[in-house]
Amino acid sequence: MLLRTVSGLLGLAVLLGAIWAGLFWVFLVTAAAAILGIREFYRLHPPVAVRPDPPLPEDDAPAGDARDFESVPSAESATIISGPGNVPAADEGESATSAPGDDFEPPGQIPQTAFGGLQGASPSSLDTSSLTAPGASENSLDSTPLPVLLGIAWVAAFILSGAAASSSFQFLGSSVGILAVGAFVATLWLIAFYRGPNWPVAAAYLVLGPVYVGFLLAHVMLLAQVGEAFFELDPLYFDPETGPTIYEVGRNWLIFALLINSATDSGAYLVGRAVGRHPMAPATSPNKTWEGAFGGFACAVVAALLLDRVLDLGLGATVWDGAWFAVNWQPLAIGATVGTISQFGDLLESRLKRMSQVKDSGSLMPGHGGMLDRLDSLLFTLPTVYYLLVAVLLL
Repeated sequence: MLLRTVSGLLGLAVLLGAIWAGLFWVFLVTAAAAILGIREFYRLHPPVAVRPDPPLPEDDAPAGDARDFESVPSAESATIISGPGNVPAADEGESATSAPGDDFEPPGQIPQTAFGGLQGASPSSLDTSSLTAPGASENSLDSTPLPVLLGIAWVAAFILSGAAASSSFQFLGSSVGILAVGAFVATLWLIAFYRGPNWPVAAAYLVLGPVYVGFLLAHVMLLAQVGEAFFELDPLYFDPETGPTIYEVGRNWLIFALLINSATDSGAYLVGRAVGRHPMAPATSPNKTWEGAFGGFACAVVAALLLDRVLDLGLGATVWDGAWFAVNWQPLAIGATVGTISQFGDLLESRLKRMSQVKDSGSLMPGHGGMLDRLDSLLFTLPTVYYLLVAVLLL
């Protein structure tokens, strides 16, 4: 737990330092996180394990051919169809290299050793995992690794779009275009290079990965520049002598979202470890409990109340104005929503890891795992805070 705490505090300090340093550093950190995140996401693509083909004589029919399973009217016909390719599978403890026909019964009896196990068995119950075409190699059906360079270019386009957009509508419009172009290129790659039996799964990972990582993470740039929306609504708010700058408002909202998300994660973790008794999603994340989820929600609301009083969010009076007992309902509502949505993002990433049968998405941060393990809830927190804030400003 100590390693996890120290690693988390260092990561939080790096993020806060980048936010405080300026918009350029926010862009660099966001782009780096997106690149690392898409690499880890593509590695979560479940591989396909295929057993190598058994050696077959050139003049023999493929193993599992339907002609080998026809009914045998007499021992003579059984003798006719017996051959080098139709030797029964060796039982446990027997040698698989015995001579053909050694295990057959004397003439006049139906060879039960060869066909008894197939009587009454449905086709679906037969083991066909090793029935591959003659000449196929061991890797002929292995899933081709997803193209990381394509994913990096895709998420970089989303991040650049978020940095260049002047409004949410412009960002959404450009994102649709980026998604369409990326999907077209991904389709060409699937047709030209992908080999594997589960191409729909590969297509889903290939297309949804950049949306999950790049599109959602691009809201960092939108939130960092949200002060421009405040300026359009109330230019007098940014008084050169008494008011904050345009970037300071966006910076404060970015810090607000980041700290609310951290409060939710920390509250859920600590309360769950202390008093958690009822699993929330045992098949997805056995360690998450309903008690921990409520603790994370409560911590998010408390953190929103405190941050609203300290940060100048532009939605009402703060302690810096002498309003020590002022409570603004908008940040509280946003904090309560984040306390719920962020935990959904955590469960979704846990589900992706279970599907890939891995514990962590990577090993970048000691005690936490990979980049996706730290971005899981934040990927949903950032868009939630941004669009709720835009809705509040438009009301």
